[in-house]
Amino acid sequence: MARVLLISTYEQGHQPLGIAAPAAALRAAGHQVSALDLAVESVSAERLAEAADAADLIGISTPMHTAARLGIRIARQIESMSEKIVFYGLAANSLRELGIGRAISGDTDLQLVALANGGDAPTVPVFDRDARPVPDRTLLPALDEYARYMDASGVAHLAGHVEATRGCAHHCTHCPLTPIYAGRLRLNGAETVLADIDQQIGAGAEHITFGDPDFLNAPQLAIDLLRRSAEAHPGLTFDATIKVEHLIEHGDMLAEMAELGVTFITSAFESVDDRLLEVLDKGHSASDLDEVLQSTQAAGIALRPTWLPFTPWTSAEDYLALLRFVESRALVGLTPPVQLGLRLLVPADSPLVVPMREMGALVDYDADGLTWNWRHSDARMDALQGQVAALAERGASFAEIKRAACDALGAEPWPDIPAPHLHQPGLTEDWFC
Repeated sequence: MARVLLISTYEQGHQPLGIAAPAAALRAAGHQVSALDLAVESVSAERLAEAADAADLIGISTPMHTAARLGIRIARQIESMSEKIVFYGLAANSLRELGIGRAISGDTDLQLVALANGGDAPTVPVFDRDARPVPDRTLLPALDEYARYMDASGVAHLAGHVEATRGCAHHCTHCPLTPIYAGRLRLNGAETVLADIDQQIGAGAEHITFGDPDFLNAPQLAIDLLRRSAEAHPGLTFDATIKVEHLIEHGDMLAEMAELGVTFITSAFESVDDRLLEVLDKGHSASDLDEVLQSTQAAGIALRPTWLPFTPWTSAEDYLALLRFVESRALVGLTPPVQLGLRLLVPADSPLVVPMREMGALVDYDADGLTWNWRHSDARMDALQGQVAALAERGASFAEIKRAACDALGAEPWPDIPAPHLHQPGLTEDWFC
């Protein structure tokens, strides 16, 4: 039996599956597991060192870029125990050259079991189709420590979080899943997901987020989970992330999804520039955005678009067009200011490295930042990105960001479009990547 310490630093405001899922697999294999969720737990350097010293294996969950950067800080605090450390998750590949511990990616739960059994860490992502036990959430802080769901009346509810699938069937070039999963999709199993929902309802959850990269990658599984959950827990609400192309392809499902309790959908619009959408291999065009806004509205589901406003391909005109779109479609209230200042992240294994090098945009690789530094051919765009990010950090309004953009890019500000304030359902955690 190995003593395994699992550490999570950040998982989008949710109670971390990055601990709960591997904890269940490790315990089922007979190992002793302890856990720290540093996103909500205040842990002193002394306590961290004591917990690490008592462990035979230290797993640091890295499901995304932010978590990986925070994970590096934790690893450096216990660097003297490097031989015990393993980074695991989607962003772990970027940490292979860090010089601290090991890194595993792909489907990592069973890889952690193999390491706890005394095996070696594979040097490439590993995938499997094995069944998983129900995630073990007993090691985690209570749900009231995490982001909550705000309904259309502005009332807060405890929120749970599940994933029906692993990986993604698509190949979006800016997505960190693409270099790892390369179009692979794995199902976690309806019974496992439903049991995980049940245990979170038992812990007080009144809303469930389906955290899959795309909930409609497996549409039949998705609707089955909604039907069975709604039947077992009347009044339960849901949200999910769904691609634009899937919202169009499966538009006939939206009315039933709303009836079953789906109150909002997050969708990666990214841009209103068709050229950039093609570079990103998004599978939709700018003209599709209005269609999904209309179809979700007709179904009674709030749509929360996400954006990628600053890339080497984004012109000044493209950025201003994005702002006009957000304002003219009454999306200002659904667009956190941080969204308007996001800059393309380019991990070492990104498919965009080659085209960006060919266009002369790459500068150098930032090992600590886990991304390639790049510059725009129009220096105004890089300066504006920094300005908008700073404005967003201090909570500036959309109108302030619009004025700053027009000033920086030499554009005539267009008249503000008044819109009534309507509270739309959503989570209290804005950040998601």
